Amino acid sequence: MSCLESYFGAVPDPRAPNATHRLGDLIVMMIAASLCGASNATEFALFAQERKQALSRLIDYDAAPSHDTFSRLLRLLDPEAFGRAFAAFAAAFARA
Repeated sequence: MSCLESYFGAVPDPRAPNATHRLGDLIVMMIAASLCGASNATEFALFAQERKQALSRLIDYDAAPSHDTFSRLLRLLDPEAFGRAFAAFAAAFARA
């Protein structure tokens, strides 16, 4: 589990139990992509594909998620739970 995942573990996974990618992995990809300038599902998917080797050092995945996967997750994710987790992560990051 990556450091980022430890902050987002309490965020409920709204997807079907048979989802291909772990929620924590998708969140790590979205945050890393956002830090590099990505701002939407298509850009998150492109980032995950182009940076697969680097990301594989942080998370375990075989294939990069599609933009549909990121888009669906963003529509379903509980914004309050994600906001609380992100605030805790940002506070810890600021202290580091």
